[in-house]
Parts: sequence; structure tokens; C-alpha cells
Amino acid sequence: MTHARKIEAYKRLMDEKGIGPGTASPPLWELLWSWGVELPPPLYMRFLSLALFSGTVFGVLFGSFAWYMGNRGVRTMSLDEAGVVAMATGAFFGLIVAGFTRRLARKHGLGAWSAFGASRLRT
Repeated sequence: MTHARKIEAYKRLMDEKGIGPGTASPPLWELLWSWGVELPPPLYMRFLSLALFSGTVFGVLFGSFAWYMGNRGVRTMSLDEAGVVAMATGAFFGLIVAGFTRRLARKHGLGAWSAFGASRLRT
């Protein structure tokens, strides 16, 4: 089964389970999938992978925004300070997102992405 077909089946399954599209396939994942990146859905990622991925993306974006906004007033923010802000917020955000996502995946009994759809192919 191709990655695109697995994603389609995944979206149908999440809809059946009552998991909203914003949780099942966030905009960042939709963007990456449309670019051809074969990234597993967040509900099928391991805790550490999800924490590092989401924390890094959020940290870079938030740190850049903090640096930009921190240099608009009387006080200026150095790149070192922005880096600390980025790492702290990214780590916190990544851990929280990964925790909630893995908890939801466990609640719905979701297994490994590599095994997703394999039972349908055996018929």
C-alpha cells in the first residue's frame, strides 16, 4: 500500500473513531504530506520522535518570533537569548504534545504505522 493510500485509510479510520481532523492530521503534517514527505501521522509516531519533531518546529518558529519581537522596543534580545527561549519553549511544547498524543493513541488502541493496513492486504 502506498503512503498516500495509507494516509487516506488513516483519515477514514480517525473519522470513524471520532478523532477530529486537526488532531489526526495537523496542518504541518498535511503540508509535509502534500510535498511528498512520508512522515507517519502524529498518532502513530513514537513519543521521543514526536516530541523532538514537534518541539523543534515549534521552538524554531517561536524563538524566531520572540527574537523579532524582542528587538522592536527599547530592549534588544540577543540571538543567545532567543536560542534559550526557543529551546525551553520547544522542549516544553514537544513533551506536552507527545504526551497528549500518545495518550490518545493508547486510548484508541493504535499500533505501529508499519503494520497499518497490512490486515486489509491479506484478504
